[in-house]
Amino acid sequence: MTPKAFDLLVVLVRHRSRALSKDELLELVWSGSAVEEGNLAQQILLLRRALLDAGECVATIPRYGYHFVAPVTEEADASRLSFSQPHCLIWGDREILLREGINIVGRAEDADVYLPLPSVSRHHGRICVNGVEATLEDLGSRHGSWKGSKRVDGAIQLISGDRIRFGTAELQYRLVISDTTTSG
Repeated sequence: MTPKAFDLLVVLVRHRSRALSKDELLELVWSGSAVEEGNLAQQILLLRRALLDAGECVATIPRYGYHFVAPVTEEADASRLSFSQPHCLIWGDREILLREGINIVGRAEDADVYLPLPSVSRHHGRICVNGVEATLEDLGSRHGSWKGSKRVDGAIQLISGDRIRFGTAELQYRLVISDTTTSG
């Protein structure tokens, strides 16, 4: 599965309560980039191939868009607050936990990391968490995403303590791994 097909899956699952128009999907997945509708159809095809063993997961709504129709089992929200989530962002006095997978950063209400500032794009960037690793990517934002004094171009590895910026929002990335060993 391509990274875009995975991003598409995440968006479809998040909004599974309703069908999403092609325009909505293009905006949510490609975030303002100039992309043809054929690219969306190609990624849907790749997604369906990857989910072939699960049966029909993505329904086509003719002349409108797509709808995720497979059953989904969610973990309780309380699991996000457990110490098993070692990745977080510090913004002022707020601690924002990052979950495994893609975390969209922006001022849109559906962003995983909600930064309600005019200098932050609706879907500004994303932080991808994979185990104890995390990467930062800009999503074509106007003011850019920054790691320290370097503008982010492509996926860039994050290290605990890194200062990152989305527009004028300055945050710090932290990775906290607790020592769960006991002495005996």
